[in-house]
Amino acid sequence: MNKIAIMAGLLALATSATAQETPPATWRDPDTRCVYLKVGDTLSLRYRRDGTPDCASVQQDSTDASITRGDLREMTQQITRSIEELRRDIGAVRREMEHTRNELENIRRETRQPRAP
Repeated sequence: MNKIAIMAGLLALATSATAQETPPATWRDPDTRCVYLKVGDTLSLRYRRDGTPDCASVQQDSTDASITRGDLREMTQQITRSIEELRRDIGAVRREMEHTRNELENIRRETRQPRAP
């Protein structure tokens, strides 16, 4: 009995996963020659990988879009600088939190001490 329930569950999961892999239908506007995605009753403009609309009137970039070693080096340096800035910011936040914690402890100590009559 348990095997049947497990198999039914796996079949249901496999069916839903297969349904998700099906690409949406497309429709091309005969006037503008743009491609639209049809999801239910909704049409959405389809975009190319480069972010431009998938229309015949929009020219595709024919330049080589490969990343050079110089580009990679520059991006790596930018990422490294960003990480260092984040580390400095985190250090400043930690120092501020430590200062605030010390201030709170001082306030607690002061309120615990009995006041002179």
